[in-house]
Amino acid sequence: LGERVSIEPQRPDPASAESLRGDYHLCPQMRFYATPPVDGALAEYVTIGAAFAHPVPDSVSDEAAALLEPLSVGIAALRKAAVGAGGRILIAGAGPIGLMCAQVARASGATDIVVTDPDPDRRTAATRFGASRVADPGGDSGAGVGTGFDAFVDASGAQSAVLAGIRAVRPGGRVVLVGMGADTMELPVALIQNRELILTSVFRYANTWPAAIALVASGRVDLDGMVTGRFDLDHAEDALNADRIPGTIKAVVRSAISNQ
Repeated sequence: LGERVSIEPQRPDPASAESLRGDYHLCPQMRFYATPPVDGALAEYVTIGAAFAHPVPDSVSDEAAALLEPLSVGIAALRKAAVGAGGRILIAGAGPIGLMCAQVARASGATDIVVTDPDPDRRTAATRFGASRVADPGGDSGAGVGTGFDAFVDASGAQSAVLAGIRAVRPGGRVVLVGMGADTMELPVALIQNRELILTSVFRYANTWPAAIALVASGRVDLDGMVTGRFDLDHAEDALNADRIPGTIKAVVRSAISNQ
């Protein structure tokens, strides 16, 4: 009672084949906050299974504890990208997920972390949150991004970004699709085959919260700095629309209880 926790908003069937093999995030019977028909968690009280309520240390703020969820997407993506010490990674999209991926890549020891985004404010944010270089994919800087990356992570969902990223990966490298855009898109199959690229994707996450807590508690990842707006429950709609405001990275909704 009274313990501070970060909620992993999943409720899989523990007896499903996916859960039993450790891929509980892929459970066909998944119930997930804010995924119809399940309501979201914009309320003063919610319930979650005890295994998905992760205690956080005092060094992790309430806001950072809430943002362990999008950080988990970045951790899941970088695990599949398999970029470690001295590695090179290209990330398309400097929204919250792209910035999370950049931070995790930096914490993993990657030394060349290139983030592309057409928005100058987001590119500036990327330089604060892990990127060693940034580029406008549609501008002159986009042509100088380079090639030979160990991995490419798409956090944009844009077909043009996906195609450019695939071409920038070295033979035997990895491509991780995270951003959700069109239901279908054409891919350069011959290039993927000739380079033996490993093409995979991320849908949610599994077994990421311990790593997320450790990264934030150790100071290797900054989540507090990503909060650019704070709203109460009565203004939750304003929070949801905050991403339309230039310079916004992540908005947080606080209940009356969390402000006590």
